[in-house]
Amino acid sequence: MLSIFLASPIFLLAQAPQAVGPWEFDQHSLRVTIPKTILVTKDAAGRTEQNPHNWKTTLGDFQLDLGLWIIPRQKWGIHDPFDVSANVAFNRRQEMDQKSFKFEEEYPVEGPFGTMPYGVISSWGEFDGTERISTQFVLSGLTPARGYTFRLNCTPAPDKKTRKAIEKFLKTGIAFYGEAEDVEWGEEEALARWERDRPLELAGELKIVRTKHYIIFTDSSSGKLFAKKMEECYSEIQETYPFPEVKGRKLMPVFLFRTREEYIDYYAKIAGISKERARNSKGHAWRDYYATYYDSPVDPVHIHEATHQIFSNRLRLGGGGSWFQEGVAQLMSTSKNERKGFARNAARNGGFTPFREFFVIPSLLQDDTKSATGEKKSGNHYAQAASIIDFARNSKFGKKKFPQFMDAIGVIRRGDVEAAEAVIRRVYGVDLAGFEAEWVKYWRK
Repeated sequence: MLSIFLASPIFLLAQAPQAVGPWEFDQHSLRVTIPKTILVTKDAAGRTEQNPHNWKTTLGDFQLDLGLWIIPRQKWGIHDPFDVSANVAFNRRQEMDQKSFKFEEEYPVEGPFGTMPYGVISSWGEFDGTERISTQFVLSGLTPARGYTFRLNCTPAPDKKTRKAIEKFLKTGIAFYGEAEDVEWGEEEALARWERDRPLELAGELKIVRTKHYIIFTDSSSGKLFAKKMEECYSEIQETYPFPEVKGRKLMPVFLFRTREEYIDYYAKIAGISKERARNSKGHAWRDYYATYYDSPVDPVHIHEATHQIFSNRLRLGGGGSWFQEGVAQLMSTSKNERKGFARNAARNGGFTPFREFFVIPSLLQDDTKSATGEKKSGNHYAQAASIIDFARNSKFGKKKFPQFMDAIGVIRRGDVEAAEAVIRRVYGVDLAGFEAEWVKYWRK
């Protein structure tokens, strides 16, 4: 009797009904198929519109908690799957102890994951002190109106075999069966974007020029020449700050106006600022686009702003602070001798802004403070920012760990000097004062 009593619960568990898929979410054109190797013990509708469904499953000795999450594209400014993945990371950073959170792994996967022909898999560990207690996996993708994440938490942390099985499931178990997006911008979509944002009047007829990475909206006869220049900028930026090419990414929009007045009208309208303020700009990168007017294709403003656009839309490194954002762009638009001219003098005579003060300046461009001699500091601040990135990229102290430094600094909240110092401690093993001292030592030679 005792042996029957012990065996009975096991028998009942083996006979318990298992939820079978696939699960289809027609509102989002998504289908979820869970392989037979993963035992579904519970599936239920979520409690909110953002979380339409959840599953509890097991894979061998591992508990897998799964959930489908949805976020609106327009509200969150989402243009591709990496934006969705970035939103997950952003939410993690809002937690008090996660200021410099970064995925342990993040990579694109080709396949029918949404309106674009790829998704993004990211993962990170959950810890109790120093002990890893689980690993989180996220597949991110796009539907026409929304971004989605399929989230999977594995407890305990998976071994190599289980991790491989989880990643295989994420690559094959989630599919989009709706209409694909034209990553090269179809005529209807392109014209709709132009009508939404354009200034009231143009000096010439609108032309649309497409290249490998850009879509150029222009009324200038030099659109094709400028498009070639933008591709040259892209290659130069990618060589300096390497990032992978991902098949199926959306072309980045560029608005090239024939006259300065057209550009000023555009900038004032889209940014909601006065024309007087807009006149201080020759070009700007914001959201997913770059806008400027035709003056000269070799003007350094183009590679400067193209760097901002790429850091936002390809590298996903939009944080750190104005010093970081302007530093990486100014590095591209100045020569080594220009940076050296400022940095050597500043390092030798102390004519620079201390890093702890410098890292929290909200905008280097709009900083109206003046030096002891009465000059505006904003010009020197741009040179200082570029010299810091130059030092981190090229000095013996910094260059081996430069990619790690960039990836970590570029995702922290702007102006968060404590988070920046935590990154510097983790990457270089010195505090902010020590980092500044190494910068001085490098440039004063």
